[in-house]
Amino acid sequence: MNNPARGMFAGKFFDSRIRSVNVQNSEKWLGFFFGPAIIYIAYYVMSGTYLNIFYVDVLKMGGVAAGAFLALLPVLSKSFDVVTNLIMGQIIERTRSRQGKVRPWILISAPLVSITGILLYTIPRASLMVQVIWVAVSYNLYFAFAFTMYNMSQMLVMPLSTRNTKQRDGLTLFLSMGQSMIPGSFVYLIFPMFALPWLGVSPERWAFIMSIVSIFAIPGMLLQYYFTKERVTDAGRAVEVKTVGILTQLKTCLTDRYWLLFFGMWFLYQFQQNLYGTSAAFYSNWVLGTYNDGRTLTLLNGIGQAPLGLGVFLLWPLAKKFGKRKIMIIGMALAAVTCIPIAFMPKNMGAVLGTLFFKSFGMLPTYLFMAFMAEALDHIEWKNGFRCDGISATMNSTMITFMGGLTTSLFNLGLTRTGYVPPAADGTWIAQSVASQNFFVFCFTVVPAICLFIISFLNCFFNVESLMPQISADIAARRKAEAEARGEVYVSPEEKAKIEQEENDRIAEEKRVEELKAKCARKGMNFETEEAKYQQKLAAKTAKKAGGKNT
Repeated sequence: MNNPARGMFAGKFFDSRIRSVNVQNSEKWLGFFFGPAIIYIAYYVMSGTYLNIFYVDVLKMGGVAAGAFLALLPVLSKSFDVVTNLIMGQIIERTRSRQGKVRPWILISAPLVSITGILLYTIPRASLMVQVIWVAVSYNLYFAFAFTMYNMSQMLVMPLSTRNTKQRDGLTLFLSMGQSMIPGSFVYLIFPMFALPWLGVSPERWAFIMSIVSIFAIPGMLLQYYFTKERVTDAGRAVEVKTVGILTQLKTCLTDRYWLLFFGMWFLYQFQQNLYGTSAAFYSNWVLGTYNDGRTLTLLNGIGQAPLGLGVFLLWPLAKKFGKRKIMIIGMALAAVTCIPIAFMPKNMGAVLGTLFFKSFGMLPTYLFMAFMAEALDHIEWKNGFRCDGISATMNSTMITFMGGLTTSLFNLGLTRTGYVPPAADGTWIAQSVASQNFFVFCFTVVPAICLFIISFLNCFFNVESLMPQISADIAARRKAEAEARGEVYVSPEEKAKIEQEENDRIAEEKRVEELKAKCARKGMNFETEEAKYQQKLAAKTAKKAGGKNT
């Protein structure tokens, strides 16, 4: 159990394509942007708002057990997910392999996420009882098993990739964009414009499209696996890794100020974001527009989300200039204030779109949330001499999945209590009660405003960012002292990587010379002449690169 991934991932075939001690551009774009983008396109389409629409409007399960089934299924399933999260967290903590401790589980989870995702929507034409059982089982297999394995693993890749705060903040930005920008464009613009009107309330069409989307996640996971590298894990291999029990980890986390602050803010963010997302389609269908008209939800998402894509390029310079904490405080306060006008003008399309446009500017700093988690974990290691990655991943994954279940359960309970009526089989639009419409508006704007304001306030106390240079230096010194106390020569991960890189470069150069000699012999060319040409081009390229850096 201590080394569940060691044997399977020992071969070089499974090695990361990233070799350098420093974060590479291919790592940013493929491992932290495009890979997660593909995965989260599939996840956001498969889960949340659209899955709930499938259960309520397509399968017509809103009335099962007087509404209790859909009200209880998500929250009870997420309670079960707490157990699977604890187990997975400890498995990750004890994993020792050539590929690290989290990356192997990304690869293992790829086919599982795809298969269980297909099961979510391929509901058999059978009795209501059979369908209820199928929904309950497939829901738990996807969220509590397959996606838990992936989600807990991927969320730790960034904190374990580097201790360099500048490089880590850059990875956070790429990861957040990958998880939000491209998936948001697809899920919130393309899907409601083209897919929803065609899907309607046909179970067969939903099963067909969602099966394709589910398979789509596999190449994204392969990119994320092969183009990421666990440098912090590698550093731990240079010295004896200190492993502590789950209760000690839990006690340590619950007494760390920054850990508590991060998860308090993360809880509020996940709660409001899930409730906002779950209610958006219902608000669009029954308050602002007509059912699946292909326009209203697209405009709502497009205008309201556009700055998240355009403004993200301003976020990194602002974060470097003013610090992550300050811009998070200002951003969350702005987002909270701009939520308020919608509550008073919920049917005014122009006012709603204009307000959401400015709100999304305030939401830009949320791209940096995972950098806050990484800093909290480093602070724990600094104070206590050991990391709490596993228990933190457990808490994070549990919170994300439980928030999805809790908000969906609360929302579905609200549907039942306010007398929501699903559309007819042909998708005919009907007028919902005033109580239902007010409930949609409340979930869409009032709850987010309250949560975002509290997040802004809590950020005032999250000042660990200023301690990071000292934390990094002290941890490195501690590792060196531990190695020397055992009579070992300490080689830092940076030095080790440099040595390995120099050896790889030497081998590559020998191979290049060998191949050039063979080519010259084959084509009757002079080796010295061709080698001089190569060296001349190399010198020009090096000079150009150096000149670019100087400017």
